[in-house]
Amino acid sequence: MGDDERARLTPYMEQVHVEPRQTLSAAGEPIEHVYFPVDAVTSTLMLLPEGESVEVGLMGAEGVVGLALLYGDQIASTTVIVQIGGAAVRIRSEDLVREVVERGTPFHRLLLRYANLFLAMVAQVAGCNASHSVEQRLARWLLLVHDRVGRDTFALTHEFAALMLGVRRASVTQVANTLRTAGAIEYRSGQVTIVERAALEHASCGCYEVIRDLSESIFDHARRQRTPADF
Repeated sequence: MGDDERARLTPYMEQVHVEPRQTLSAAGEPIEHVYFPVDAVTSTLMLLPEGESVEVGLMGAEGVVGLALLYGDQIASTTVIVQIGGAAVRIRSEDLVREVVERGTPFHRLLLRYANLFLAMVAQVAGCNASHSVEQRLARWLLLVHDRVGRDTFALTHEFAALMLGVRRASVTQVANTLRTAGAIEYRSGQVTIVERAALEHASCGCYEVIRDLSESIFDHARRQRTPADF
């Protein structure tokens, strides 16, 4: 982001703390704020007709919540909740539309690039959910969260993991025990610790590397353009 654009947007930006399971946008509801996670992690959920939900996307500091606004839609098509609480920067939707989208600024083009990459990540997750085992998917999910939180220990319950993966809690308990036996993770009191990342990568499917590379490409593009992906 250029200095002029940063200076113009700063008065509209607000530092906030988001809590686990907080809803940042709800499917079918107006988008009131756009969020840029700093060290928080969010999950994009698709609600199924039966009332259940499954995670189709995950984002951290590389992402933005409220992508529909970039295409002129004021209504959210998916639900986004906070997976790991932390800091975020937010801006009111009308301010982002007026100051970024309608002006067609370089930052708007960067956000559109991210939106395109996020669609690719969603497609990869959909293929992963359909084709790979619960163990592979849980390992992939833990790796992606680990990349974003920047620490080895973070909050996680089996119930929440089951919700994200769209499986039964018993299935998560079983595969978590398998990963613990393999020395990849340790789990106690609602906290998971990545003990041996290499073992976790071995347990994961190749989808992790694909999604990781997609995530990193947005930062690489931002660096080439001298446009930071965060505030």
